[in-house]
Amino acid sequence: TRYISVTGVQTCALPILYKITSRWPHQDTIKVEWNLGKRCNLDCSYCPSEIHDNFSNHTNIDILKSVIDVLCSINEPIRLGLTGGEPSVHPNIEQLLNYSKNSGISWISMTTNATRTSDWYYKQSQYLNQYVFSLHFEKDYQRLLNNILDFHLRDHKIKILVHIMAHHKHIPEVKSVVDTFNLFKIPYVIRRIRWTAGDHDLFDDLRYNDEDLLWIKRHTATVEPNCLVDNKDLFHANDIIKLNQNNFKNWSCNAGVESLMINWDGEVYRATCRVGGSLGNIYQGSFILPNSPITCTRNWCTCEADIPLTKTSEKTQETPD
Repeated sequence: TRYISVTGVQTCALPILYKITSRWPHQDTIKVEWNLGKRCNLDCSYCPSEIHDNFSNHTNIDILKSVIDVLCSINEPIRLGLTGGEPSVHPNIEQLLNYSKNSGISWISMTTNATRTSDWYYKQSQYLNQYVFSLHFEKDYQRLLNNILDFHLRDHKIKILVHIMAHHKHIPEVKSVVDTFNLFKIPYVIRRIRWTAGDHDLFDDLRYNDEDLLWIKRHTATVEPNCLVDNKDLFHANDIIKLNQNNFKNWSCNAGVESLMINWDGEVYRATCRVGGSLGNIYQGSFILPNSPITCTRNWCTCEADIPLTKTSEKTQETPD
């Protein structure tokens, strides 16, 4: 086992990695991350323009429904994650959720910025298995926090997870929210802000002072771990990222076999990392499903959705120290 030192202090331990799989039986499903559109009702300073704006047109609901039809025709269980932009601003989102649920999608999750009311989230929960709330701090975070708390306290049956977006200028507020979530037993992960443009390979840790960065890295996710590491240890993907154990370059990865990512314009990729390039455009009927793993070419795997995909190093058959 290898210990990770953060600013000279040993914090957490991870084994020497040679294999990662999902702790859940996701290898028998296809996880689809679907960016419904770039339109968002927030304008966070760290969100890149290639995934958000406040003016892009919404995709026609008939096209969105046709995507559900294509996914269901794959004849594999589909775990659908709706994201954006902000998916809840699409004028036909309720219709899409209803159609997806009734078409036989096995699991539906929505990642949302919590700007809708708790009443709205409660109404849509009949179609969903999970909400992933992203809590941002640059503007009116208290209202967003209250929406999450109000929804949590209602009698609902779906899972919730909160991504606490730990902006370096708002660490006191972040710490206060962590205390609140601990009090109410709301599952969360603390996420550093990724400012880097382009491939998003790096986190800009230098924006944090040493004390705040150490505090972030010492807080492991309170949600259930979703990664089985080296066939024996359980970790959450966010903790693997925080501890800089997410370098899988030259590993074999089941991106495209266990996952797909649909971009706002209909281009389909193996995963959010986009390794291997486009698989075609599902809005235009040119999408082709891959049937074999791919060798990772990125320096860092930076998305929680991609980390749990089955991946193995060249040393898989060796016994780690």
